[in-house]
Amino acid sequence: MLQRFRKPLLALAVIFVLAMLTVIILSGGRTSPLPPLPNPNGYDDFLKASEVVTGNFRDVPELNRDSLDALVSTNTEALRLLRLALTRQCLMPMDSTLTNAGIDHLGGMKRLAQLLTTEGRLSEMEDRPAEAARSYVDAIRFGNELSRGGFLVTRLVGVACEAIGCAPLAKVVPELSREDARIILSELEKVDAGRVTWAEVLRGEQYFVRYQLRGRMNPMLWVWGWWQSRGSKEKAEARHNMVIARERLLVTELGLRCYQSEQGRAPASLEQLVPKYLQRVAMDPFSDKPIIYRPQGTNWVLYSVGVDGVDDGGKSAGRSVSGTVTKGDMLYDSPY
Repeated sequence: MLQRFRKPLLALAVIFVLAMLTVIILSGGRTSPLPPLPNPNGYDDFLKASEVVTGNFRDVPELNRDSLDALVSTNTEALRLLRLALTRQCLMPMDSTLTNAGIDHLGGMKRLAQLLTTEGRLSEMEDRPAEAARSYVDAIRFGNELSRGGFLVTRLVGVACEAIGCAPLAKVVPELSREDARIILSELEKVDAGRVTWAEVLRGEQYFVRYQLRGRMNPMLWVWGWWQSRGSKEKAEARHNMVIARERLLVTELGLRCYQSEQGRAPASLEQLVPKYLQRVAMDPFSDKPIIYRPQGTNWVLYSVGVDGVDDGGKSAGRSVSGTVTKGDMLYDSPY
């Protein structure tokens, strides 16, 4: 008898659960109104800058000094607007982006990060490493502020912009004086203190999903959409954490170099860097524990456990042929 009704009862239970999930999702949206937009809003200046930026940035690594100078000079107005925006509070206007502008402008945002690193490369070629580092830090700041108030794809573009700044900054670190290193690490600590959190990204994404599914009360559609997006969210969160780890490693590396320059040796632990060199010991977003540090004579090993969460003793991870990150740890100058 029970066997006869098992399948109908199971179907009813599934429908009930799906209906409850729909109610939870919808009610959750009503309790999370969008925050008011700042006035003036730096995001508006980002948009203006993205509309006037011009030039081909794909060939920047091969350009000579004169060509780099010409490319930067033709984008003076874009740089002015971009840096003006970075002095203001920024918040993406979610409603107008969804109803009017869409997300086509995000491609222009990535070009702005490339413009900043082009400016940095020109400074390096002119033997101005401190100015180059500031341009790269501005690219990192831009990626973080661009992400504020947006949704998942906005944050992915922001992560890409931060990564565009991180890679050349890691290369210029050895060329910085102790004084310049302290300035750069201070700026990076400010970015980290005001970082867009993953919880903020998820709130924005929830708003976006509700907008996309407005008027569609089918519980199956809601749950199917959630199930389909779960994998992409996990990958996006990993990329979000990777750029955070990279920047915290950069900050700590700069602090260690400053300490070594003054003391003539490596510290016994990262705690010795606080508060003179660093405000706090950086936490690894993949382990929720302090970044791993081991002194080795006058040098050191410094790393995050990386995406897999496993301590591989400081062995750097790389990328496979398919583009996925291989097993290993993440160093401040890791190639991903």
